[in-house]
Amino acid sequence: MADRICSVCGASNPPDAAFCRVCDTYFDWDGPGDAPKATHDTASNQGGGAAGGTATTTATTSTGPTAEQPSGDETTPRPTTEPRAAVPVALLEQTEVVVSPQAPGTVGIVLKNASDIVDGIVVHPAAPPPWLVMTQEDANLFPGETRTVQVTFATRPGVLVVAQQVDVPLVVRSSIDPAKLVEVSVQLTVPRLGPPPTLSPRPTLVHVNDTGEGQFTLSFDNRAANYPHHYTLSAHDPEDVVRVGFLPPAVDVPAGGTVETTVRFAAPEPEPGQEVSRQVTITATSEDGQVTSVVTITQRTAAPPERHPVAVRLEPSHLQATGDGTVAFDVVIDNRASDVGVALSLGGRDPQRLVAFSFGENRLVVGPHRVTTVHALLRTAAPPPGTTQTRQFTVVANDGEAEVEAPGVLEVSSRAAPITTARLQVEPSTLATQERHGVFGVHVDNRKGADVLRVRLAGTDEFGRARLTFTPPEVAVPAGHVVTVRLSVDSEPPPGGQTSSRRLRITASDGSAAVEAEATLTQTSADRRPAAKRWLVVLGSLLAMFGAVLPWLGTMIDPNSVVAVATDAAEGDQAAIAPTATAASTVLVVLLGIMMLFGLNSTSGRGIRFAAVLMILIAVGAAVAGAPGTGLVLVVVGAVLGFIGGVLARSARRT
Repeated sequence: MADRICSVCGASNPPDAAFCRVCDTYFDWDGPGDAPKATHDTASNQGGGAAGGTATTTATTSTGPTAEQPSGDETTPRPTTEPRAAVPVALLEQTEVVVSPQAPGTVGIVLKNASDIVDGIVVHPAAPPPWLVMTQEDANLFPGETRTVQVTFATRPGVLVVAQQVDVPLVVRSSIDPAKLVEVSVQLTVPRLGPPPTLSPRPTLVHVNDTGEGQFTLSFDNRAANYPHHYTLSAHDPEDVVRVGFLPPAVDVPAGGTVETTVRFAAPEPEPGQEVSRQVTITATSEDGQVTSVVTITQRTAAPPERHPVAVRLEPSHLQATGDGTVAFDVVIDNRASDVGVALSLGGRDPQRLVAFSFGENRLVVGPHRVTTVHALLRTAAPPPGTTQTRQFTVVANDGEAEVEAPGVLEVSSRAAPITTARLQVEPSTLATQERHGVFGVHVDNRKGADVLRVRLAGTDEFGRARLTFTPPEVAVPAGHVVTVRLSVDSEPPPGGQTSSRRLRITASDGSAAVEAEATLTQTSADRRPAAKRWLVVLGSLLAMFGAVLPWLGTMIDPNSVVAVATDAAEGDQAAIAPTATAASTVLVVLLGIMMLFGLNSTSGRGIRFAAVLMILIAVGAAVAGAPGTGLVLVVVGAVLGFIGGVLARSARRT
């Protein structure tokens, strides 16, 4: 019988096949006898390619009804379009499935072939976890057929699957056209399986000799369970004397794994030569409960050896120090009389608690029949400057049960304070100035001192009115050096033409003592009154003379007329009195002005004042006689200025 050729994919199938072995197309679509028949006729292609030839397949259809010749029972013609695959329809009966190694999980998927051909629906997971194995039932569906297909989820044999929940996307696709697909998602739950971890110490019996500390290992075995545990560790013993420390204090035990942690303990040591056993219960607590284990600790202490005290001495035992300096000495520890070593701690004591000790080794072990030397340093507070004190001290060696003391003497002296040898010098010692401010240099001399001199400078004047400023106010003078500080003095100067002197006292203090120095500030003020006198007298006389001649300016003066008018005034002519008074006052004022100028050579100023008074009287008389008042005002003003100049001349002479 000839092979059946698939009309969809062209594959060759056995004669009795109902579905295509390649694309699962159903052959008996139109009835049992209507499946296409095919025979294979293979011819050689002489001009073939690399394969050597091609196969040509010829298909012969049966005499049954075709698409162009429908059977007598059909009333409608067969479609002429070629059948195609479509996206299948998938619906999960449930979205959560429980999977375990002993019981695989199953879920039903309702599938519908939405195409117009027979199609095989394939279901497979997208990016499944490595432990998952999925199988499905046969899903070859006729067009439009709906069927519930069971999909089974199982764990891979030999693989430990940790308890978890995971979402697995399922791809439902056509086997004819893999591009026609739809996705659904199912949540897989792997339940927690297995017993709690086992807790076991290693070793279960811990021996500790001559010490109170030890350790052991604690092992958690969770290989029989598929879920992790978080345990908090604690320990307890009936006597409540064992102190236990866990590293770390909390343990995370993974699923299917083992974890080890170190346990350290400390317990009181038994009496020498004794042995004691203690049982410690280790408890691991988690949310799921507790697991416990018991370990036994056996402590043994050796019998104490026979004691032989050590001998301690100081080399040298009499020490000398200067100031607060450090002194070195040796502590010699002699253990030659003992057959066993001794552990010692060294310390120092002094009754006044003024001495500080420092040892090269505070704790040491001296072997049997050995002598050990420990280097040590001693430091104490300095006594008052220029004094010496003796201080007793003791070095103590303690072995925990007894003490051995070695006495010593410290003689400490202190150098004299730098302030006692310091000198203070002010330069210049006397300063003469016509200004308000004066500047001195203050030399702080520490050339005889052995230490740094730190002082603060201050100063006053004998009247307490001057302000003294030091730059800088505090200095540190090294030994053998001199430092100069600038001193600025601000003092009110004396009145004009006078001189004043004041003594300044400068002090440099280190807080406990001080050194002093003195200086003198002389201030002189210039006298401006002589110059003012000259200017006032000259200006006053010129102004008065100008006022006297002012009425005659622009007038031709006839001496004969002047004499005639004066004669008429003498004879009692009232009209001639005023011109005569004007002429007379002019002449007198000019003469008095010249007299004022000559009065500048006098130191008393009496002539200047006298001339000024006469000028005023003449001006008043001329005004009464009817003289013109144009220049009389200037005469009076000039006379007043000249009088003030005369007064200043008298004041200067008195000063």
